[in-house]
Amino acid sequence: MKMSFLTRTIAFLAVAISLSSTTVSAFSAVSFGNGNGSNSASSQASTGPEMNTPARQSLPDHLRLEEIPGKGLGVITNVKIPAGQVVGDYKGEVMTEEEKDRRYLDSCAHLRQPVDELWRQSRIDRGQTMTGTYLYGVHVPNKSSQIFVDAEDEYCSLWTRFLNHASPPASNVNPKSLHQGIDGNPRVWFVSIRDIEIGEEICFDYGDDYWLPEDNVV
Repeated sequence: MKMSFLTRTIAFLAVAISLSSTTVSAFSAVSFGNGNGSNSASSQASTGPEMNTPARQSLPDHLRLEEIPGKGLGVITNVKIPAGQVVGDYKGEVMTEEEKDRRYLDSCAHLRQPVDELWRQSRIDRGQTMTGTYLYGVHVPNKSSQIFVDAEDEYCSLWTRFLNHASPPASNVNPKSLHQGIDGNPRVWFVSIRDIEIGEEICFDYGDDYWLPEDNVV
């Protein structure tokens, strides 16, 4: 989806489920757009030079990246995936809410620190986008703010960054999260909610709150 910069963060797919210490949190975006169901950076990357990034190299043999009409790159399965199976982890840079706002929101640009400017320049130097549309907000118990996993940078993320939107019943995975995994960092992963057939795109419902009124959601 092509996304225009807005100074707000909207969470989607925010279904809070407690599984002992496990919490389902929400993706969020600091910029929005035309709502055709793909992530803007995926679309941009698919039209530029071919990149051999860690995110693309992490794609398992039973999956493939493919151009999806109207969406950009998407993930297709070459095997049947049964319901209830862990499909993949969503990894990226871990940011506090303050770091996320300083780096992505124009309204917080005056608060940027030297480390933020170095971060932004690194993205530019490596041809990585800064749309803020790959942020997954993880709820931390007893805290008012969230921590975020940012999978936008293909050198810091996995293949799950290419998952597109689909409304039910086409959606076939849901995200789940822990605010602290074994390594001390938040963990986000996807679980299949039904059988996924050979040749089917792996995708999930971004949720109603993600879209603008003028978006054409499919």
